[in-house]
Amino acid sequence: MKKRIGIIGFGEMGKRHGLEFYEATHGGIEVCGVVEPDDLMYRRGCEWNGIEGIPRFATVEELLSKASPDGVIIASPNFTHLENLRKMEGASIPVLIEKPLDTSLEKIAEIVRFARKYPAPIVVDHVMRYAPVIRKARELIEQGKLGRICSFEFSQRTGIGMFHTFRRTQRGGGGHMIEKATHDLDVMLYLTGAKPLAVSMLSAQHVVGGTKPDDLTCLDCPDAQECPHANLGRISSAGIRDVSILNKLCVFAKEVDVPDNEACLIRMSGGVFGTYSHTYFCDMPGHTRLYEIVGTKGALYITLAKEERYLGEVKFFPFDGKGTVETSTFEYFNKIHYNGGPYVARHFLDLMCGKASAPFTTVEQAFTAEALGFAAMRSSAEQSRFVTIDEMIPADMKSAIQGE
Repeated sequence: MKKRIGIIGFGEMGKRHGLEFYEATHGGIEVCGVVEPDDLMYRRGCEWNGIEGIPRFATVEELLSKASPDGVIIASPNFTHLENLRKMEGASIPVLIEKPLDTSLEKIAEIVRFARKYPAPIVVDHVMRYAPVIRKARELIEQGKLGRICSFEFSQRTGIGMFHTFRRTQRGGGGHMIEKATHDLDVMLYLTGAKPLAVSMLSAQHVVGGTKPDDLTCLDCPDAQECPHANLGRISSAGIRDVSILNKLCVFAKEVDVPDNEACLIRMSGGVFGTYSHTYFCDMPGHTRLYEIVGTKGALYITLAKEERYLGEVKFFPFDGKGTVETSTFEYFNKIHYNGGPYVARHFLDLMCGKASAPFTTVEQAFTAEALGFAAMRSSAEQSRFVTIDEMIPADMKSAIQGE
């Protein structure tokens, strides 16, 4: 039976979810209505999905009462997630909420509290846990090939695009340790199985920030043709030019307060420790993410290459000198997030149909990754001292921290 979803926020991720959920379920999920205040984003979302005049509602309450969806996706800007989730009170349908949960530690704790009382599943779109390349790595670890996990080294190197959007400010996106690194931190927790204990971090703005007006866009800038970081309109994988000015804000504006280069040292339970770093002005050919996990019996090297261009790869290296190196490669089929999205869509369909009762990616898992991110940001603000997770979170959130 076909299921109908409502989408709150029909911008970049909302429009992607609409099309991907339809395609991945072979029409088993269709969009019955959206809440999107921006006229241009709404029109582009309809174009992206190839549907003219998707029902549009002014409020979440109106969407729920008039469209009667079987499930809801919250893909609005990060700082509105809690506000929109609270409007689901009284409903009992599955919810998919984009990561990060919200932009402050207080608000993400409130989302955990809401989820504990909500009668239906709430899934977090930690899409990389669903990606075949990550699931393969997890499978090798569960087989005991690495032995006891000892340490890890995770890194992400990508372009400056996030600084063209609302994510360039702490208020808008919460900082890239929450907005972007949350994917990596969540995968780190998923693969190591350990609980985060403490973190130290260094941060800097090496490229972004400056004195340009906050409302300046690349389309209006007289220096855009010479600027190496200008965004003058990209063609999407669906063949649609992205013309939203919200994706073309100047990266050198005065309000930019998010670092573009950060590095962490992380201590975890069971004696596990490691590093995480990310750089956001490093758009080079090849990989965007490299993950290394070292155990007592062997090591895993996970290469997550640019979507739509290369293959992902998992390599296992045994330490005993007798085994062989095992290599697995993965095609992304032109899907972002390493082809994890279709698996999210099918899982959400199973939840709406009652074929699954519990979310694969939970609010408490997301809270754990984000609490680690907030601890890292506090460390950076306090001369890189080690900040413990326990000192960061309220007493009723202690049980929300996941891991062994």
